[in-house]
Parts: sequence; C-alpha cells; structure tokens
Amino acid sequence: MKVHKTIPSLIFAFLALAATAQAQSNVGVVRGTVSDQSGAVITGATVKLTNSITKYDQTVVTDSQGNYQFIDIPFNHYTITVQANSFNQSVKDISVESNLTQQIDLQLNISSTTQIINITTAQELLNPDKTAPSTIIDKNQIVNFASSQPSRSTEEIISSVPGWTLDANGRLHARGLEYQVQYSLDGIPVTDTIAATFASSPDPDNFRSMEITTSNIPAEYGNKVAGIIAVNTKSGLEIPTSGSFTIAGGSFSSFESGFDIGGHTKKFGFYASAAGSTTRRFLDPPVMENLHNSGESIKSFFKLDYNPNPNDLLRFNFSFGGARFQVPNFIDQQSEGQDQRRRLNDNMESFSWQHVFSPKLVSYFALFHRYNFANLKSNDATGPVYALQSRHYTTYGFLGSLTYQFKKNLVKAGLEFTRFPVTESFTFAITDLNEVLEMQPDLPDAVRDFTIQNPFFFRDHRSGWEGSAYLQDHISNIKNFSFDLGVRFDSYHFLVTKNFVSPRVGMSYYIPKTGTVLRASFNRFLETPALENLLLSSSDKTRIFSPAGEDMMMDKHTKKNSKDDLPMEDSKGEPVKPSREWQVDVGFEQRISKYARINADFYYRRLKNPPEIVNFLETGIIFPATLSKSRSKGVETRLDIIPTHGFSAFVSYTNLHIYGFAPITGGLFLGEAVDLFSRSGQRVNIEEDQRNTVVFQTRYDRLPGKAWISFGGRHDSGFSVELEPDASIEEFQKEFPQRVLNQVNFDRGFIKPHTVLNLSIGKDMPINEHLTLSGQFNIQNLADKFYLITFESVFSGTTIGRPRNYSGKLTLSFK
Repeated sequence: MKVHKTIPSLIFAFLALAATAQAQSNVGVVRGTVSDQSGAVITGATVKLTNSITKYDQTVVTDSQGNYQFIDIPFNHYTITVQANSFNQSVKDISVESNLTQQIDLQLNISSTTQIINITTAQELLNPDKTAPSTIIDKNQIVNFASSQPSRSTEEIISSVPGWTLDANGRLHARGLEYQVQYSLDGIPVTDTIAATFASSPDPDNFRSMEITTSNIPAEYGNKVAGIIAVNTKSGLEIPTSGSFTIAGGSFSSFESGFDIGGHTKKFGFYASAAGSTTRRFLDPPVMENLHNSGESIKSFFKLDYNPNPNDLLRFNFSFGGARFQVPNFIDQQSEGQDQRRRLNDNMESFSWQHVFSPKLVSYFALFHRYNFANLKSNDATGPVYALQSRHYTTYGFLGSLTYQFKKNLVKAGLEFTRFPVTESFTFAITDLNEVLEMQPDLPDAVRDFTIQNPFFFRDHRSGWEGSAYLQDHISNIKNFSFDLGVRFDSYHFLVTKNFVSPRVGMSYYIPKTGTVLRASFNRFLETPALENLLLSSSDKTRIFSPAGEDMMMDKHTKKNSKDDLPMEDSKGEPVKPSREWQVDVGFEQRISKYARINADFYYRRLKNPPEIVNFLETGIIFPATLSKSRSKGVETRLDIIPTHGFSAFVSYTNLHIYGFAPITGGLFLGEAVDLFSRSGQRVNIEEDQRNTVVFQTRYDRLPGKAWISFGGRHDSGFSVELEPDASIEEFQKEFPQRVLNQVNFDRGFIKPHTVLNLSIGKDMPINEHLTLSGQFNIQNLADKFYLITFESVFSGTTIGRPRNYSGKLTLSFK
C-alpha cells in the first residue's frame, strides 16, 4: 500500500517541476552572430570550434543573418576560430560548463590579407574549475580505432581510460567493481550490464563524443556509479546531408558491414545507422583451441531532432541490438558434440523536450523505455550439466531537471523514476554425475537427482521501482577556488527496500603561475544490484544447490520437485542487497609546457555488500551476489600530448588494489565459493585486483600522401586468482596444458603480466568534392603474445587472450 501512495506523489511532484522542459547529458549550446567593425553581419563566415587534447573539431557556416550555432558540445574548454574572405582571422577561448546556452558574438577586422593564427592556449589544456578529472574521447579518436568489428569495440575504447579494466568477454570494471558501470546515452541512464554475454553495447560509430569518469560522480547520477560513460550521439542538426558505407574484416573470418546517414532541414535533423557483423571468435575461449565460437550481431540507431525555434528542442532516439552466438566448448565437450547457444535482443526508446527560458534558466523532461532479452539453449549432448534459460526485463520511467545560474552559482535540481518488471526461468540437469562430483565433491544429495528426465525448474516474476531526487551546485572561480556541492536521495524497492541519502562534495584550486589545479572530493553512494539473474540468485529455492544453504532451508525433499517458489519474504536465505560505500579522492592536473598536461588522482573506498559474480555450476549462467565488505585504493594518471608537427600521444596508468571480507551477505554461492561461509571476517582476494595497467598510443599524421600511422599497446599485470585453499599445481596439470599453467604465478596468486602491442596505418583518398575513400590496416597483438585473461578461481573460469590478428576496413564517405 505504501508503494501505491508513493508513486503518484513522485509523479505529481515531478510534473510540477517539469511542466516545461535542456538535456541532462553533459553537453551545452554555443550560438552567436559574426559581424564586422561597423556592426554589419557577415554571411558565409566559417566558424570552427576545437579542443587540442580531445581533438574535438566542429565547423559551421554563418547563415544569411550572420548567425551560427554549435549544439551537443561536451563540457570542456575550447577555441573558436572565425574566418571570412577579406577579414582577419579571429580566435577566442570559451568554456562550456553547463547545458545553459551561451551567446558568443564575434567581430572581424577588415584586412587586405588574411592573417592566419595558430594558437594553443593554457586554458585549452587545463580545466581549473573542474573538481574531478575525466577523459573526453571525441569521434575523431573513435573512427580510427583498430578493430575487425568496429561496432563491437566500445568496451576496448573505454578501457584505455585510467581506472578501467577489461575482463573476459568485454566485461568492464570501474575501479575493480562488477556490475556497477552506467552509460548515459544523450542523458538517458542505461544501468543494465552491457557486455557480449549480457546485452549489446552501443555502436561507437554513433558517438559524437563520450566523457568517462570514476571520480566525484555528480549527484545527478545514481543506481550504478562506480564509473560513468556519458555518451553524446551524433545529431543531424550539426551535419550537412552526408553519410558513409563501411566494410571491415580480419582474422577468424571476421566481417562487418555498416552505413550511416544524416542531415537536416531548417527545423529537422535526422541521423540513422546500422551495422551487422559475423566472426568465428565471438567470445574469449576457455581453452587454447578456439572451439565452437561463432557468432553474429546486428545494431541499429535512429535519431530525430525537431528544433521549431531557438528555445525548444524535441528529440526522439531509437536503438536496437541483437546477437546470436555459440558458447565456447572445452575439448571434451567438443568431442562429445555439445552445442550450447545464446541469443540476446535489446531495444531502447526515449523522447525528450528541452526548453530555454533564458540564458540563465533551462529545463529538461524525458520519457524512456528499454527492453532486454536473453536465452540459453543446450542440446542433449551437453555435459556435464544441462541448462536452459530465458530471462527478460524492462526498465521504463521519466526524468527531468531545472538548471539555473546566478552570480557564480550553477544550480541543478532533478527527479527520476524507474520501474523494472523482471521475469526469469531456468532449467538444470546433470548429465555426468561423476564429473560434477569431481568439481564439487560436497554437492548436496538432492541436487544429484536432477536428470534430463527429472530436471530442476525455476521460474519467477517480480516488479520493482526506484525513485530519486537530487540538488547540486557548482560554484566557480572564487579566488581561484571552485566547488561542487550535491546531495541525492534514492528510494529502492525490489527484493529489499532501501532509502539512502548521498552527500557529494568536491573542490579545486587553480594556481595560474605554475599551471596547476589541485582537487579533492568526498562521496557517498548507494549502488543497486544488477538485474541479470537477480531472482535466480536471491531465491530460496536455488539454495538447494549450495551445501552451505541446506541449513537455511525448509525440508529439502519438499523443495526438491516444487515448481513454485516460496514468497521471498518467507525465505530463510538472503537476497542480494544494494551496496553502500564512501569514497575519498585527491589529485592534481598539471600543464607541462604548452604541448602536454598530466592528470593524477588517488582514491580510497570502503564498501558494504560489494557486488560479485558467480558461475552456476559450469552452465555459463552468471549471477550476482555480495560479500560482507571490501576495501580498495588506487592511483589513476593520464598524460596527453596535443598534436605537434603531426605527432600526438597519450599514456594512461592505473594502479589498483581491492580486497574483500567474508562472509557472504546475499545471493547464492556455489562450489569453491561455499568456503567463504566458514571464513567470517577473513580477507578474500577479488579477481578484479589487477595491480598495474598501462595503455598508450602514439600517432603521426604527416606521412607522404597524407597518410597516418599509429602505434600503441596495453600492459596488464594480471588479475588475481582465488584458488581453493588446498589447490595444487599438480591438480591443474591434469586439466590444463603446461603453456596455460606457465601464465599463472601460483605463489603470488596472480596471472602473469603480459603486454600487447598494436599497429595501424591509414589514409584518406578524396575521389572528388563529394566522395572520399578511407582505408585502414591493423595488426593487433603484434608480437603474438600468448596470455590469459582469467584463470580458474572462485568467481570465474579460464579465458584465453586473442593471438595476433589482422584486420582492415574501407569507408566510402559522401556529402
């Protein structure tokens, strides 16, 4: 009854706030008029907006009234350059810090010769009013990323940013946390798990830019906040009618084709894209042989903008993604004919309306809907266990905000409401009991009776909701100090109920003389559990699989063949709970001459009920659970070198140390993980505890014929390995070849370090004024380094890294 009373109240309060409605995403608008010294407007003037660090580059031409406009500009510092025939070139620095519209009028001086000015300013290199570091990746850096399947490269691009590591099959970890990464697509939150085995990641070809951060998360973000990926997609309003066709391919019979097209009229803008890919190495295999690993995927995106007047923008986004792929086999499974397959589908729609009341007041209102479906099928030869699964859930809701600027304060207030019905079904049977008992000798007797003829069956459906409100204030440049003050309230209602208040405070201090920005912040967060397989993990019925769970259940024989779950409130087991945490960051940003800058951040974080993942008895079904608590600390640094004489580069370095504490506080733990029940208060290694990560890239753009070359790489010191207490190398020698075992440091409990180097070369070849052909060739893992991504542990299986592979692509662009 309380839920029914609360929801209408939230809706009423929100509609009162958002009766009129600027986008919640981290973008702004710059517009203005170009004129001469007499005040006469200049038509056809070229206005260019650039940032040397991110390589952001956007150009527009003034209309018949001398007006220009840039939309969807990521928060940052920029240089505006204006050129027109018979006038001197003009350069101006600006800063985009909010979604308020800035009016920047520009004036040109008449000259008999055009003066060319090339300038990189200190302001463009530093962000003195930002209280937390972040990395902005522009489309110009995305378009040449090395991949035989460009539409599937999002996670690899993100993992080049400090603070991020990439686990098997594209699972991103922000500061070592599972399941706590949030995408914000044009201001719409996407909080479900996005990886190859869960859902389709967005196609980076659609990105105009993305800002990635792990530090001092603003109060406007909730639910999943270990790392935020704020994506601004391409808009037809900012491009002339143009498009491209791309084909790409490479090793492992990988192939992809795709297209995009966009443009605008006076009031309408449109952008559409689609890509389809196929490969014989869809996932990271568990053995050196790449067995039973083919897959195909498709992605599409459509965006329609309507700009009826300078103060209103209506936007509709639609995306669809799907994949069908084989589950990789072990050698014995391959010989026995095992054929497991997965299918994923997801779609997302959003509608937003932004309204500019004045240059100091804007508002935003949006409705959104996202659907995610996944299933697993097995044939009769599947062993040693047989599994079928089907799950789907929907998230839908609304959000909105008001942004107001007065004096040096930029205040933003907002509300968000989301509802999420979840349905899961799961069938399990044992096909080879002896092999299962080798993996889990203490398998409960009741579970041993589940056969193909008498399987375990689970099905459940629940609906939950979450409501949030926040208030934040950005105070800039008070005697070189800037502050971010925010507070957020979250009310989560699903298998558990939790209300939480999150204060978030940050500050920066700018020292102009040395080109230094000092930063510090303190945040509290509530992070909600992943929805994928959450009912399966939290149900009392599935505790029959855990030896440690028998004493928490009613009579196991009564439960054994039951088709109906007990009500969750009657369960003696613990459902997966939200995580609570606090985090402290300190760091600095330093200008190094006029060509480079370095960012550094140190953090310390404490979590209660930190999230983990568990594999359901070798079925490939991964579900969430929580430990008692965890601690983590680390250093994140990035050096950026702006383009200088055709040369540019970056280096990202991450140092991370994370560890947890038993016992288990929620969800289902199986196999070796059951040992954690008897280790209350003892320290537990976390698989994502990779101590050192280095990513670098250098690029030279002035090869003969206007070609370019890029050389880069990645060094991973190796994830932690949490083995059984009595595990020995001799036992693993029966299962794994020596080449695999050579990649594990059993004394330290870590996978051994590895370094992968990549080389790319490309060229743009204009055909005529309307057509351009671009080509690119890549070699990844140049030295053909053999390495492991993960190795047998409590929370993960074994996965093998990709060997040396070749790829290339051709793109025909038209305008």
